[in-house]
Order: sequence, then structure tokens, then C-alpha cells
Amino acid sequence: MSAEKAEKIIREIEVKPSVLEQIKKEVQRSKVVTPQSLALKYNIRVSVARRLLREFEKEGLVMYVDGNSKIRIYRGTKAKAPKEG
Repeated sequence: MSAEKAEKIIREIEVKPSVLEQIKKEVQRSKVVTPQSLALKYNIRVSVARRLLREFEKEGLVMYVDGNSKIRIYRGTKAKAPKEG
């Protein structure tokens, strides 16, 4: 181990209403959204991001694309569809 200790990042448990609206706008237009990407960008816990994405899926803001027990990949409903090649 190095002499310096890594600083532990404390992520938010609750999402503020203003941040929630910003997240909703972004995920609708995103081609790829994962709980981990939301957690990193908005400094929230991954568990909170997972819960938000499940709620957004029920609301029709995102669509489940693929994943497994470790990661789920979503796409925003307003995102441009990928071109078939």
C-alpha cells in the first residue's frame, strides 16, 4: 500500500428535486445509461441510481436494453435509434 490513503467519496442518499429534473431531461436523450454512469456524474449512490432508473422505466422515460445481475443498460426514449448496419 502507498503512504497516501485514498480519499473516500461520500455519495448522496437522496436526490434534490432540481437535480432530479436535470437527470430526467438527460436520461431521455441519452443513448446509453447505466446506474454507474448516473452515480458518477451526479454524486449519488449506485443503489439510488438503480432505483431512479427503474422508476424512469415505469414512467416511460428510458427503455431497458440489455444487462445481467451486475449491470443493467438503458436507453433514453428520445435518443436517436442506432442505425442497423
